[in-house]
Amino acid sequence: MNILWQSKNKAVYDSFKKGVVTAFINGGNAYDVQSALALSENYKIDVDQVAIRDNEPVWKYWFRMASYKAKADLLIMEPFPVVYGKRRDGQKSIAMIHHVDPEIMNSGWYHRWYFYRLLRRARYCDAIVTVSEYWKNYFAHMGATHVEVIYNSFDLSIYNAPVDEKAFREKFNIPENKKIIYIGNALREKGVYEVYDALKETDYHLVMTGAKNRTPDLKVQYMNLTRAEYLTLLRISSVVVAFSLMIEGWNRIAHEALLSGTPVVGSGTGGMHELLTKAGQPIVATKERLLPEIEIVMQKRDEYVKRGQAYVSQFDPAYFKKRWVEVVERE
Repeated sequence: MNILWQSKNKAVYDSFKKGVVTAFINGGNAYDVQSALALSENYKIDVDQVAIRDNEPVWKYWFRMASYKAKADLLIMEPFPVVYGKRRDGQKSIAMIHHVDPEIMNSGWYHRWYFYRLLRRARYCDAIVTVSEYWKNYFAHMGATHVEVIYNSFDLSIYNAPVDEKAFREKFNIPENKKIIYIGNALREKGVYEVYDALKETDYHLVMTGAKNRTPDLKVQYMNLTRAEYLTLLRISSVVVAFSLMIEGWNRIAHEALLSGTPVVGSGTGGMHELLTKAGQPIVATKERLLPEIEIVMQKRDEYVKRGQAYVSQFDPAYFKKRWVEVVERE
């Protein structure tokens, strides 16, 4: 079977061509590269360079994609190609949708139109793949008849590698006597302001990461880390707080923290609710409950670590490949 993965993101194409999830992409893009690489072990697959939107105006992208019909037995289409692309008669297709952001959806006429078209056209694909039961139920409610869940998965071996906590603390000037709480990416929609407000009077050392600091006014240590440094941070943090305000597809930071043996306290929005509930981690609805729940987790940390690792350890590369092959073979 000849498969073509369609993405608007050039980083997905470049990473796939290198044969590895590169350090500068994360979230849904990292998942998509993992998916294409997993399928490449069984099928002839490529990432469609034509479908990339690299600083191209939307109208020009739409015009170009509307007259382009890719040659492949199966198209796996991310949202932009679903909305603006075109298929050949009888061509099989799978829509790959991680989540839908209702705040963006309602932010203007264009976004309302875009998401309406995305959901309508995705229903006519042969299947939709998403990353949690929350979104499976959402798409089913919107009229989709074939929705598959393939959970985020990781190579478990990398989370047990030895780390040098002392060297890490020295490099980033983190006091040895302070417990680290990692609060996620430096984005307002990830709830970092609320977390800071809840914990600013404590003695914990708060840190946040990301490719760029989009909350420079926040008095929290920001670090732009390599992949290896990021894994070290997850290992040495006492707790990870994932207080996202957006409706999450899943939450890869929380997932990787649990693999690293670090408990998670989170807001549980969207698919993150399933992750935290099944992993036995606390869900916090308001910022006022953050500190009390963190203190409970600190007191019974080993129990939370054990429950978390037991759940997420089932999602390894073998599971990921098996599920993708099952979905493709059904088409």
